[in-house]
This record gives sequence, C-alpha cells and structure tokens, in this order.
Amino acid sequence: MRVSRPVLRCAPAWLGTPLWAPSLLAMSLAACVTPPAEPPPPAPAASAPVAAPAPAASAVVIMVPSPPEPADQVSRQILGYHEQLRQMSAADLGNEITRLNAIVSANTSAAPTGAVLELALALSQQHNGGDVTRAVQLLESVVKAGAPELQPWQPMARLLLARIGEQRRLEDAFNREAAQRRDQQRTLQQLNEKLEALKAIERSMTTRPGSGAAAVPVTPVPAAASAAPTAPAPKAP
Repeated sequence: MRVSRPVLRCAPAWLGTPLWAPSLLAMSLAACVTPPAEPPPPAPAASAPVAAPAPAASAVVIMVPSPPEPADQVSRQILGYHEQLRQMSAADLGNEITRLNAIVSANTSAAPTGAVLELALALSQQHNGGDVTRAVQLLESVVKAGAPELQPWQPMARLLLARIGEQRRLEDAFNREAAQRRDQQRTLQQLNEKLEALKAIERSMTTRPGSGAAAVPVTPVPAAASAAPTAPAPKAP
C-alpha cells in the first residue's frame, strides 16, 4: 500500500508511542491524517455564443392569377384560329369550310357560337361574293342576338363584321373598276374595227400611182379616108 507523503512526515511523532496507549496512538494518527484536498473550483463554463437574432422572415406574397375574362378567351381563340387559316392551302381551306358548314348549317341557332365565327372568318378568306355575303349574315346573327351567353362573343363579332364589310366594299369597288375597264377595252376594239373599215374604203376609192388602167392604143386614120364623104344611110321603103 502506498503511503502518502504527509503520512511519512508524521511518522516520527508516533513511532515511539507505546502500544499500550491506543488512545494516544489514535490521536496521533488522527493528527497525521491529511484532510482530503478540496476539489478545485469548477472552471467557469464557457459561455455559449449568443446566437444572433434571426432576421424577421419577410412575408411571401403569392400572386394567384385571376381567371381570364370571357371576352379575352374569345379573342385568344379567334386570333389563334386566324393564324391557322393563314397557313392553310386552298384545298385545306375548302375542307375546313366544309367541316364547319356541317356543324353550323344543321342548326344555325343551336350551333356553337365559336364555330359560327370561325366559319364566317374562313368564308371571308375565299374572296367570293357569295361567301362574303354569307359571312356577313352569320356575323349579324350573333351581333343582333340578345342572349346573355352571346355577350362575350359580340365584340369580336362586331370587329369581324366591320372588317369583312370593308373588305366587301373594296372588292365591290375593284369589280366595278374591272368591269369598266373591260367595257373601255371593248369600246376601243370596236372603234379600231370601224377605223380599219374606213381605211379600207378609202383605199378602194383612191388610185395608187402606177396601178391605173392600161391605156388603149389608138390606130391612126389615113387622110384620104378621112376626107372621103360618108355615104348616106339608105332610107327604109
């Protein structure tokens, strides 16, 4: 057993103590016992770093788009359909008109309004008098209707009606000018024909130099013959 250093220092004090003095020995031992060393004071706990206050979370605003207006949806639909028509060939355009005619002609009043406007727009691309007239009639049926469900379609129908009406006016003016031009050409041709006829008459009445009738040679009469008297003609009995 290992004896601590303080106990060895106190050994001379009690080594000579007689064994019959147990009380004295106990007292000596008690005096030599080193009191337990007090534990060192605990080290001050390291202060935890003070966390910086978290910045206040900014409010996140989520913008929920409002549903588009019905008139806006109509505009998008018709403008998109117009772009499709511009890219169609003549054959595809005819097939498209046939398809829409099957939808609208069965029952115009119960046909979808979108199909009615699309048919009117497709007919206006034909540039035919009858097709343009029908397109105007289809649009007027939508514009003049009083049903509430047709109100979102009416602004676009009025716009198309004004556009097709202007197109019709310009085409009518072009057709009138073309007809007048044809009449003028016909009149000019008739005047040229009359002028050529007058020139032919004038050529027939005017003798050209060197092209007159050949002169008939005259035989000279002898002088004696010319001097002889002419016998009188015998009288009838």
